[in-house]
Parts: sequence; structure tokens; C-alpha cells
Amino acid sequence: MNESKTNGSPDTAALLAPFKSAIQVGVVVRDIEQTMKQLTAVFGIGPFRVIECPPKGREDRQFLDGQPAHFRTRQAFADLGNIELELIQTLEGRTTWSDFLAEHGPGIHHIRFNVPDHAALTTYLRGKGIGVTQEGAGIRDGTYWVNYDTEKLLGFVIEIMQPAPGSDGRTPGVTRTSAQPSGGHQ
Repeated sequence: MNESKTNGSPDTAALLAPFKSAIQVGVVVRDIEQTMKQLTAVFGIGPFRVIECPPKGREDRQFLDGQPAHFRTRQAFADLGNIELELIQTLEGRTTWSDFLAEHGPGIHHIRFNVPDHAALTTYLRGKGIGVTQEGAGIRDGTYWVNYDTEKLLGFVIEIMQPAPGSDGRTPGVTRTSAQPSGGHQ
């Protein structure tokens, strides 16, 4: 990170540069299979990469409101040009996604950006009065995502991910792929 010559703090322009290029839009849904089916049938969106989270072996790396948490989700990902669409269905436990669904119903939850150093950004945002609501291990080893408490400020959540080296930060195709979702699981 570049250091400012005037006060020794991280260079704000460099710190905020990743916010010029969104990577993902996350949408909370009640029924992921039904949503994928409708997106494919009506709009031709897909194929989807479907996963269950957290990744095995990283269940202990989940936090909600700063406290260790346990939750499971199904997530589906489709490429929309330069943006990845993420559908999220909570299966177990309390999450920011289940809270959002209870308060608002299905809808756009977050916009995600990739950052090289989430710790520096978290420090910067805390200085602006924005805390962390939820965080956890990404799908790839070495990745970590953070949701910030921006819903009241912006109407949606800002999510960041520190991607694995050499990765574009999109969800890898190591999961079930479904061009036309059915109710079954592979």
C-alpha cells in the first residue's frame, strides 16, 4: 500500500481504487432452484455454478456481528459479462442474508469488490463509522470476504473479497453447473 507523504496513513486514492470495478451483485432469494429456473427460462441467464457454504474444513471461519457463528447457505453464480450474479439462500443459522430476507423479502443484498488488503480497508471504513456485519472464508484457500454495515447508509451492503493470488475473484467452476436448473442435485 502506498504511504501518504503528509501523515503516514495509507493513500486513500489507492485504498479506494478497487471500488471503480464491481465484481459481483448478490441477491437474496427464498428458493434458489426456482430463481435459477426462472432466470434461465425467462431471461436466458446461466449456466449457474452451485455450491454449499462454508467450504468443508473452514466452518470455524464464520463471524456475524463480530462473534463466531454457524451458518450454511446454497449459492449459485452466473456470469453477466464483467459482473458475477450471486444468488444466496440461507439453509441454516442466522446470517445477514436471512435478516435481509425477513426484513425486505428477496432482493439485491450486496455489491462486491475485490481488494488487495481487507484489513486496511476495514480500518479505513471503521474510521468512517462503518463496521463489519458478517465475514467468512471464501471458496478458494486464501480467500476471505467481508460484509460491511452499509445498508442504512446506501440501501445495500458493500462486500469485499481478498481474492486468491492469480484469481479474478469470481467463483471457480469446481461445483455443480446447471444450464437448466432442475429440482435435483448432482
